[in-house]
Amino acid sequence: MNNQKRKSSKEKEEQLQAEIRKNEIEEIFAASASTVGEQTVINNLGQISSENELKQFILGNIPDDPEEKYNVYYKGVEKLLRKFLPKGKEHSDARKIIREEKKIFLTRGKKLNSKGIRGADSRMAYIPDMEEIMNMITKWAFENGNTFDLYKLLRDKNLELGYHKN
Repeated sequence: MNNQKRKSSKEKEEQLQAEIRKNEIEEIFAASASTVGEQTVINNLGQISSENELKQFILGNIPDDPEEKYNVYYKGVEKLLRKFLPKGKEHSDARKIIREEKKIFLTRGKKLNSKGIRGADSRMAYIPDMEEIMNMITKWAFENGNTFDLYKLLRDKNLELGYHKN
């Protein structure tokens, strides 16, 4: 009888440990499922955090340097657009409209004037702005959105920031 109690107690302890581990695993996956382009990381102390691996992959540690900004613009933002926007002459207008919204966002509201001059260079945008637009484009791409969805996403962001009049 005493043996049975020990066995039962040991089984209960094992079940409890298995349940705790199951909950930990569920927490890990719940945290990673809610983030796009982020990797769940457990450090050597067992703490869970997330890192934006796409941002690290594309940007690394980029100082606020014009040459580096140029690289981020073309190897980051434009690379994403070239990969995910529809190709072909028939989609040329849609690509132009989306790129215009992108430029308005990156130049913080600067639009082309009547002479076709913007007065700002989107390749020299602030790094946080470039990161934000890359995150928006990446999320759109992962959600398999269509071209209009991306336009609406960028347009709504520009409206929110006051770069367009309704």
